[in-house]
Amino acid sequence: MGVGLSKHIRETLVLRFFAGLTASGALAVGGGTVSDIWAPKDIGKAMTFFCLAPFAGPVIGPIIGGFAAEHYVSKDMNTVGGLRWTMWINLFFAAAAFIPIYVMPETYKMIIMKKRIKKRGLKLKTPPPLLEFMMAILFTSLLKPIEMLFVEPIVLVFSIYTAFIFAVLFGFFEAFPVIFKEGYGMSGGISGLAFIGVGIGLVFGAITYMLIDKFVFYRKWSDGYVGLKDKHGNPLPPTAESRLLPCKIGSIALVISLFWLAWTGKKSVHWAAPMAAGIPFGFALLLIFFSVLTYFSLSYPPLNVSSAIAANNLLRYIMSSVFPLFTVQMMHNLGVDWGVSIFAFIALALVPVPWVFTKYGPLLRKKSKYSYIALAQQQAAAKAAAAGSV
Repeated sequence: MGVGLSKHIRETLVLRFFAGLTASGALAVGGGTVSDIWAPKDIGKAMTFFCLAPFAGPVIGPIIGGFAAEHYVSKDMNTVGGLRWTMWINLFFAAAAFIPIYVMPETYKMIIMKKRIKKRGLKLKTPPPLLEFMMAILFTSLLKPIEMLFVEPIVLVFSIYTAFIFAVLFGFFEAFPVIFKEGYGMSGGISGLAFIGVGIGLVFGAITYMLIDKFVFYRKWSDGYVGLKDKHGNPLPPTAESRLLPCKIGSIALVISLFWLAWTGKKSVHWAAPMAAGIPFGFALLLIFFSVLTYFSLSYPPLNVSSAIAANNLLRYIMSSVFPLFTVQMMHNLGVDWGVSIFAFIALALVPVPWVFTKYGPLLRKKSKYSYIALAQQQAAAKAAAAGSV
């Protein structure tokens, strides 16, 4: 509402900061809430729909916002009316989302147990002082994720990978008008329809991930066993590296989509060709992101995986905020063909990432102080120390 009523850029920038600050809560707790509610065999489907939403937003937004801004700009003969109506539409969506949020029950185990203890009239441990509590939150939410970005190769490399893809998606907000408005002479609303291809790709990616989850990761064998088996028919444990299969598929589709867009986004080629390039892009975006989240969850225990995902989100949204600042100049100076090709060549250089971690991932996890292996070693040392003291 504040952004919609702003009259100066300084007001908009400050209020957009608070919009990002307050909206980030959904990303912070959403994954944990899904994990609290669904069993491991069903969590793949639930997490697919949860993760699909943050990607669907940047796809649906330009479509709706493009027509809203176009209509009110032409009606009011200024850009303020159009920009404000994009905010009003956001408020409509927010109101629809807030209603179920406020009636949802608590799912966090620790909070539920505290409520039960209070209800039974039992005493709780004295909570830590406010400063100590705030420092713990700061460490888990900011300092630890930043540290993991620098000391954990798994977190750093995959966060760069997902941040790049997400940043390219946000770069499309500026690149698509250059391609379809300037190149093909489309109106603002019609050019926003180019994001439909990305949306279709996201749906295909979600379906593909669920099929891989059901028929590969959790395949049901004739002997009743559910899971992976080797070529000799022996059961395989669900290793983190085994979950990189969707990332391998997506990494190849990403390169294809970007080169496709780069060399078809010109007047001499029908507009349907560059629009269709969004399908493999959305497909790749979803598969890579889901695969990375699963890889993190199998590499680190719950508290550490939260910090790893926080680090991923931090880098992802920082890069996403930067790309739209230079995309238009890049398209104008280099042309759509070579401008988008730069993104494609970066994606090509990142293709080996899932294969490299398939080979070296176990070694990196053994050396990590945050991994499940480190946690098991700490527990074993604590158990041995307790036995020695007895």
